[in-house]
Amino acid sequence: MSFGGSGAMGVPQSPHTNSQLSNPYLHIFGNKVFTLQNLPESTQILNSIDFPSSNQMEGGGVVSTEKQSTDSTTTSSYTYWVREVKQDAAPLPVPRKLTAEDVSAGSGSCTHLGSAWNKAGTWEEKNLNKWATERIKELLLSVGSLEFSSGNAKIAEVSRCTGDAFLVTVRNKKRVGYTYEITLKVKGEWLIGEEKKTFKGNLDLAEFSYGELDDLQVEVRLNEDKDLLLQDKQRILQDMKSFLKPIREKLLEFETELKQR
Repeated sequence: MSFGGSGAMGVPQSPHTNSQLSNPYLHIFGNKVFTLQNLPESTQILNSIDFPSSNQMEGGGVVSTEKQSTDSTTTSSYTYWVREVKQDAAPLPVPRKLTAEDVSAGSGSCTHLGSAWNKAGTWEEKNLNKWATERIKELLLSVGSLEFSSGNAKIAEVSRCTGDAFLVTVRNKKRVGYTYEITLKVKGEWLIGEEKKTFKGNLDLAEFSYGELDDLQVEVRLNEDKDLLLQDKQRILQDMKSFLKPIREKLLEFETELKQR
């Protein structure tokens, strides 16, 4: 069946021909809907339905009511919300205006990390390669010269410094990391016999990562060692390995700065 017409609820139209029914079959009185008794049984959908009144609705809880039809066995029901205030119920909360202290305390309890666009704290990775490479070179060149029993040497150049450094923010927590390979050029003077000679060499630091500096190893190579006796060569190589300790200290300083970014 179809409903149509003007007004708030519309006028329902009968599915029967004019010879069977010429008048609408639903009547509304107050908050009840009644069907015409002369309608065929198949069209008598509802005898009466109670709609919730304004007094019933204003409370707030859920109430379900049922009515039995006088002319059929069909049961109709509806549910609406009412609120029943009991004497032992807890009092309703009273709104309170926030003070300046409340606002400052709330804002200080949760510090947002990461970019301004990432308010949700999802995965965010920041590339720090440029800063990290320049800072590592700076720190290693600041090692200075080392004095040995028969000579001295210094780091003259960072010839290779390749790797990656990054800062990851996830769930409002910060994590840092890096992986690098470094080659340093060393220049120094050693007393060979009764004569001071200049030697150049390389310090190769194999790939190392964040938190692995305790296992850092260095490989030393001399550029010119043809005229050296074996014991002199071993002495120079051993002296050059002494750079490992200050190099590790400088890289630990780099890790500390990386964590503070």
